[in-house]
Amino acid sequence: MTKIGILLPTREAVFYGDKSGNPRPLVDLAVKAEEMGFDSVWAGDSLLARPRSEPLALLSAVAARTKKVELGTAVLLPALRNAEQLAQSTATLDALSGGRFILGIGGGPDTPGVRTDFKLTGMNFPKRASQSVKIAERLRSLWRGDKEQMYPLTHNSDGPPIWMGGAGPRTLERTGRLFDGWFPLATSPETFRSGLRSVRQAADDAGRSSDSITASAYLTVVFGEADKAQAQLAEHSELYYGVPYEQISRAQGSIAGSVEKVVDWLDEFVSAGVEHLCIRFGCEDISGQLEILAGVLHRYK
Repeated sequence: MTKIGILLPTREAVFYGDKSGNPRPLVDLAVKAEEMGFDSVWAGDSLLARPRSEPLALLSAVAARTKKVELGTAVLLPALRNAEQLAQSTATLDALSGGRFILGIGGGPDTPGVRTDFKLTGMNFPKRASQSVKIAERLRSLWRGDKEQMYPLTHNSDGPPIWMGGAGPRTLERTGRLFDGWFPLATSPETFRSGLRSVRQAADDAGRSSDSITASAYLTVVFGEADKAQAQLAEHSELYYGVPYEQISRAQGSIAGSVEKVVDWLDEFVSAGVEHLCIRFGCEDISGQLEILAGVLHRYK
């Protein structure tokens, strides 16, 4: 069985929506996704680089309206935040959800917008990757109550699982050694398989069970007639990131086309070892895309 989740369109609510970025429809969409049989809903993170709702606040509202669906960040940038405040926010969300929260984290790409976000918060951009690891360790210590106890208590004594994004050599090693899941913007099934092999080896070298690390992937899809769907994907990518689509397509996995084409591509990732898919819809018609993907969920159950 492979779990399938969707990325809530927090960015799209700004550039496709009513321009207020109203988060209420996003909560309704999460409820609908749960009712349709999806396993998880996710929210991205940024300040002014890619304006959107704050993910932990949004997912707290989702937690109060749902019962089964897992809730995750895809991905949160811990180095933008104070560790103790982040421990409290995440502990609260985890407690509200009854243990359904997954903390996906990453350092963040080297783009002018992300650099500006770090400058605004007074955080250290060059050391963002190592700082993310230090913060994750601090979160776990506070959740467990090693020296200081953070309240509310998390659903499990060790706190929610932490999944690491990224695919660089140091990230793969750190993921295998320290984290509960690997969560890359996988560019292809082949690169995913290779990266997962490195993560599993790092886990083995650290004396951990490599099977305890969830293999996940963040992928962007558009279902539709080939030319139209591809045009929508390109437009969406440029609105989302503010750079040419060609640049984005080299950095992350995306596909546009018929249901058969998209599903065959997703199946290749599953065959490469993906256990949990986070799907972002790369167009404006999120509801229509959600209905199409719901129609093939049975393939993964």
